[in-house]
Amino acid sequence: PGDLIIDPKTAFGTGDHPTTRSCLEAISLWAVSGQACLDVGCGTGILALAAAQLGMTSVGVDIDEESILEAQDNAANNGLTAAFSTKPIQQLEGSYPLVVANLFAEVLAMLATDIIRLSSHRIALAGILADRAELVTAAFSELKLIRSRQEGDWMHLWYEKQ
Repeated sequence: PGDLIIDPKTAFGTGDHPTTRSCLEAISLWAVSGQACLDVGCGTGILALAAAQLGMTSVGVDIDEESILEAQDNAANNGLTAAFSTKPIQQLEGSYPLVVANLFAEVLAMLATDIIRLSSHRIALAGILADRAELVTAAFSELKLIRSRQEGDWMHLWYEKQ
């Protein structure tokens, strides 16, 4: 009872990988009911759904249409509401107190400007191979790094806007 049930099919994100767990930890620490969370590269929707389960208004975006369909199915199967779409991050508007993104370092670096633009407070980044972490830290250098942790080959970086 209370656990999210995720059927990954072809999308990524079940909660078993250390990168997903680090984003879930950030959500559990920073979730404020009624505030908004943006999940960039949502895959199965697990991160957006975890935020929704904690009372946040959740939005998940992914470039893969199949992932969006699976995320919507996972939301329905868990009785949760989240808005999932393939809308490009460059076209998103608004401000999100929490942004999570579990993507490869190269993709995070490429999306950094938009992730920073959309964030009003905190950002949790994961999916970063340790030997590529410098790409991400350089791209997000204008923000305050509040946590950098390595687990095996994987890094996660948490930021705050000042």
